[in-house]
Amino acid sequence: MTAAAPGHQAPGHGDEAPDDRGLGVRIARVAGIPVYLAPSWFVIAVVITAIVAAPLLPTRPLMGVAIGVTQALALLACVLVHEAAHAAVARGFGMPVVRIVANVWGGHTSMEAVRTTPGRMALVAAAGPAANAVFALLAWAALPVVTGDVGNRLVYGLVIINGSLAVLNILPGMPLDGGQVLECLVWKATGDRNRGSVVAGWSGRVLTVLLVLWFFVRPVASGQTVGFGLLWVLVIASVLWGGATESIRRGHALATIGRLRLGQVMHPAFAVRADAAVSELPTTPGSEVVVVDEHGRPTAYVDGEHLASVPPEARPHTPVSAVASHQHPGWVVAADPAGDVMPAIAVLQEFGIAVGAVVHGGRVVGVVHATDIGKALGRN
Repeated sequence: MTAAAPGHQAPGHGDEAPDDRGLGVRIARVAGIPVYLAPSWFVIAVVITAIVAAPLLPTRPLMGVAIGVTQALALLACVLVHEAAHAAVARGFGMPVVRIVANVWGGHTSMEAVRTTPGRMALVAAAGPAANAVFALLAWAALPVVTGDVGNRLVYGLVIINGSLAVLNILPGMPLDGGQVLECLVWKATGDRNRGSVVAGWSGRVLTVLLVLWFFVRPVASGQTVGFGLLWVLVIASVLWGGATESIRRGHALATIGRLRLGQVMHPAFAVRADAAVSELPTTPGSEVVVVDEHGRPTAYVDGEHLASVPPEARPHTPVSAVASHQHPGWVVAADPAGDVMPAIAVLQEFGIAVGAVVHGGRVVGVVHATDIGKALGRN
């Protein structure tokens, strides 16, 4: 279960936003938040149904399947309760919630982590397991008053499902909610969220190893036959290991980005009007040219190869607009070259573009290329 994801703009109340395609079937919209059922969810539904129905198949197969399906739906409900708790706390702190998705590994809540602090993010992460713990206790309290074998099985199933979700997700390792809490604790103690990601990732790797040793290696060493249950442990372990590794990679990558200054990857640039002649352009080595409109806003980029293709005799009569390529309206990077490179990365990634015009103090000061950022990060 993940409590947060990188920010996106929340879709409206009409058709699904383009980045929501492929998420699965939208089964509800709660308080304006779309809830999706991913195709992979049906895999876990089949697994739960098979496990629950197996003891009853020889004598009461229909009842076994019915109880299995009911438990699978109960799991879905418990997962949605878990994710709804994340969403409710996030909204309480003013974080826009984009969507909730239930999938084969449980689910995740995507939100924009704006105006966030370690304490807020820790509470958002802890809200999911806490909600499951409360529901597990309520189901446990209801057991003595439930009559009938079927009813008892279903309520007991709610105890197991909610209890398992609460205990598993609060373990202190990425990608679990407890790992996010650990990340926030390290973030609060050191002031460095990236270090928190790395610590929580390594903790997740340790937990994964312990999980495999206890739930797979120990039974096999005692002579237990390797069946579906043991293989499922390995599948879950592989997912946890992958999430933990991604947390470590992300922490290291963002730390590197934080050390890289925008000025280290930026090319100085001159701003010119579109009607200026190519012959009027400065010839300073290493500098680039950005075309601006009458208000001084960057609109186009003059590629060096296009500029070199203009014959010397034609330069006085060739306008800059003839060798300039218009850019996405969002290509402007408003940032101080002395600051870190993150504003440029955010712009280039958001619009899927390869070049950005750096503006500081109301004027064009440079051009930044995605390839240069990639090379600089690779060297670091």
